[in-house]
Amino acid sequence: MKNLRLRRRPVAPQDAAHPPIRRLIATFGLWLTGALLAGFTLVMTLHELNNRHHELKDSLRTVAGIIATNSEAAVMFASDREANDILASLRASPDVLQARLFTPDGMTLGAYNRDTPEQRPDTCHTLQPEGQGWLTRWCGVAFYLPVQRHGERVGTLALEAELRPMYLALARSVGFSMLVALLAFGLSVLLWRRVAARIADPLAELVDAALHVWRHEDFERRASAAGAAEVVALSSAFNRMMEQLQQRDVRLHHELGQRRQAEARLNDLAYFDNVTGLHNRHYFMERISQALARAGTQDSGSALVYIDLDGFKRVNDTLGHDQGDALLRMVGERLQQTLRGSDVICRLGGDEFAVILEQTGSRAQLEAVAGLLVDVLSQPYALAGGVDHVSASLGVCTFPDHAREREVLLRRADLAMYQAKQAGKRRYHFYNADDARGAAEHERHRNEPQVTSW
Repeated sequence: MKNLRLRRRPVAPQDAAHPPIRRLIATFGLWLTGALLAGFTLVMTLHELNNRHHELKDSLRTVAGIIATNSEAAVMFASDREANDILASLRASPDVLQARLFTPDGMTLGAYNRDTPEQRPDTCHTLQPEGQGWLTRWCGVAFYLPVQRHGERVGTLALEAELRPMYLALARSVGFSMLVALLAFGLSVLLWRRVAARIADPLAELVDAALHVWRHEDFERRASAAGAAEVVALSSAFNRMMEQLQQRDVRLHHELGQRRQAEARLNDLAYFDNVTGLHNRHYFMERISQALARAGTQDSGSALVYIDLDGFKRVNDTLGHDQGDALLRMVGERLQQTLRGSDVICRLGGDEFAVILEQTGSRAQLEAVAGLLVDVLSQPYALAGGVDHVSASLGVCTFPDHAREREVLLRRADLAMYQAKQAGKRRYHFYNADDARGAAEHERHRNEPQVTSW
């Protein structure tokens, strides 16, 4: 048997949100064809329904006219026997379900039912002597025709015809139309698939080339798609673009590396303290604002702890700023080792630190944390000039209990820390309303010159 080499069809990436162009073209064509065939079938169905409805009405009108003309004498002489005999002729009209001949005073002079009373089918209309014209329902149509003699109404003839034969004939007609439409649709499937393939295959080859470049960063790849003029132009543009990318690839990687280094450096300068490696004041201001926004939605409270070292100025004066910086780094390390990983630890400047504690639990738990920080930060520090003893004073302000605005919270936490220093240092103090009376003295203390280690 002769071996056949099949040409591989390029495969484009597919997903529900972005189907391939082959499917889009085929789907659009089939939808268009289906809509046209469905519209044509619907129009033909409505046309057929209208024609058969008019035919039924014309037939019923003709039969009713004949019966009404022959019933004049029976109505004039009130002969129920003759009226029933005339109505019995309706057996020749199989579509007529029932008929009634009424006198002017509303009495039923004659009646006809297509079957015997024991086998009488369900009727759609109840024929009434006061009925007029046509009454149409989905199950049947009723027609009222006055019986006249010399232009004077002497009675009323009422007939009801069933619509089931019309529906059956309509169903056969619709079924034939749908069969023809399905055959036409089946042929259109083959046609639209061929059209979609001729348009989509060259584009899929270009997609394969682009995906290969993206996955393997192979800028030496070139496209060779052919077909329509637009596809050839796109293939040529793709090849020229690959040549340019190949030339710029090395330079681009070099520039990106330099940019990443610069961005990392800027991020460190913007959010980190260069002495301790902790977050700085700028970062602290952003996080405290976020914590205040979340405070109203948390089950347990949050707190801000202001920390100021006791005796740090003496270390700077006696051992020098290098040892002061070393002590600040040790303070930062102790804070990180003592607190949770989710707690925010920042150096605000000089010997001042701040800690944001969220989900702190009860007041007793928060006091235990504050006491632990005082003990940890007051342990001796091993510096190059010897062991030095530096303690810490802490001011604690909870939110949203003590404050709901950032500036108020910062001011009250700072005031609580001042109260801890005034009480003898190496302790913590929770803000309370009585602290506000010492705010003026605290402001004077804050405005005194401070020695800062950077």
